[in-house]
Amino acid sequence: MKFIWIVLLLLLPLSMIPAQDQEAEGDEKIEDTIKRIQEEAEEEEEGEAEGGEQDEGDSCAGCQIFGEIFEEILGELFWQYMLSLRFAPYPYAEQSVFRYSTLVFEPGEPGKVTSVQASADLSTHFDGTYGNCNRLSAQLSALHFNLFNQTLFASSESLSILSLNGGLSLVIGGFDLSGFVGAYKVTTTDTFSVSMGLSSRMFLPGRLYLDLYSLYAFLNDTIRFVHLAASLNYTLWRFSIGGGYNYNNIVGFVYAGPCLKISFWL
Repeated sequence: MKFIWIVLLLLLPLSMIPAQDQEAEGDEKIEDTIKRIQEEAEEEEEGEAEGGEQDEGDSCAGCQIFGEIFEEILGELFWQYMLSLRFAPYPYAEQSVFRYSTLVFEPGEPGKVTSVQASADLSTHFDGTYGNCNRLSAQLSALHFNLFNQTLFASSESLSILSLNGGLSLVIGGFDLSGFVGAYKVTTTDTFSVSMGLSSRMFLPGRLYLDLYSLYAFLNDTIRFVHLAASLNYTLWRFSIGGGYNYNNIVGFVYAGPCLKISFWL
């Protein structure tokens, strides 16, 4: 296992040494992406202005019905679940009798009602562009929050994205699944949209865990932003190191490649 991590740590930096023509192509690709985002955002604003105001009551009717069903059928069960859920100080903590979370009271082991993880990864896309992704994930019992920040860059051009999301989680032992919605901003172009996504972690034997993350945002029915990330991580104390793959589709431009990731459990 140690040999595999050593190979990964050596290969990624070597793969990030680009040729000069790749650097030029990378800058041009990011420039074209920024231009496309600006054009689509302007067209969307013009379309909204021409369409005029719409009845907002109908658009919220579905949300209201869903909220009533949730409150009547699942409300009490959900609150009991929130009050019972506890987390280990960090995954694979030696002093904890459970791997990550539990719904069973353990005498002398109260656990935590919060769990916070910060991570950063660096990826190469083999086209003269690279990516840095930073994510802060927080659990307050069954409530989930995450802050997503990504920068795509080449030798002289860059594109930055920021998204803040909140939602609910299903946490069972060594597995969690979270669904969330929030706000999405392309900070380079000052473009806003709504975001939504799913994330999951599966804690495996041998201090390994699988981390999956997906985030979607939409300018309109056809123009969208897609971020997918998968990594296998090894945990030692509160730190984790891993390798994986990042895929990003930004208004039709694809940035994808392997990544190295480091995490810290607060």
